[in-house]
Amino acid sequence: MRKEYLCNVVSKCMLNADTAFIEIKCPEIASEAYPGQFVNISCSRFLKRPFGIASIDKANGTFKIGVKVVGKGTTEIAAFDAGQEINVLGPLGNGFDIEEGKKYILVAGGTGVFPVNFAHEVMAGRGIEHVVVEGFRCKDQIVLDDPSYILTTDAGDAGIHGNCCNGLDTLSEEQVKDSVVMCVGPLPMMKAVGNWATSRGLKAYVSMEQRMACGIGICLVCICKIKAEKAGQDFDHKRCCKDGPVFPFEEVIW
Repeated sequence: MRKEYLCNVVSKCMLNADTAFIEIKCPEIASEAYPGQFVNISCSRFLKRPFGIASIDKANGTFKIGVKVVGKGTTEIAAFDAGQEINVLGPLGNGFDIEEGKKYILVAGGTGVFPVNFAHEVMAGRGIEHVVVEGFRCKDQIVLDDPSYILTTDAGDAGIHGNCCNGLDTLSEEQVKDSVVMCVGPLPMMKAVGNWATSRGLKAYVSMEQRMACGIGICLVCICKIKAEKAGQDFDHKRCCKDGPVFPFEEVIW
């Protein structure tokens, strides 16, 4: 059951000029969360702010989120410091299904690197074969990079010059064959990655990052269009927070 918890910030560090990495103590969320899920965090503004879970430490009962400053709410949350008491709702949403015996291609654009990092941690811990491709605008925006990742930048000042699809094109035939693609990032990037996967006969899943006001499916702010299951309908509306945020790529109406 998703619950609201009064938690304490354990630590905070800045990954770059505008992105904070915050560790939060909450044994319940740390024990229940799985990749692709998110939490809603309160600030002095009216609405909570959603953040994909970036890492968990079950032994210590903590989880981490990445906070990129884009407005007043994220500015306040990025300023949280160790010892601060905060209100957290989670874990929320339906994340990625990770199965033994399958292999995966994880693709992250911008802040999508945080939920992808969680998936990478879980897969590495379970010995599941996978490769990570990540894309950023420029070198200054790179966060949570790992030497094993395929890195791309639009500016070409780090890694491969280009976007995530340019990085995907460097994968070997063996890496691509029979893989499942999981993607988190801006909508145009996820659409391009989904098309890349489909053209190669691969199943792809995307995490739809809409504004999620309540996080529990009540307010209907975060609806997206999904292909209808019933005959005679062009599409259905699904709630990203409750029905997603992860959906099969081919079901999303882009």
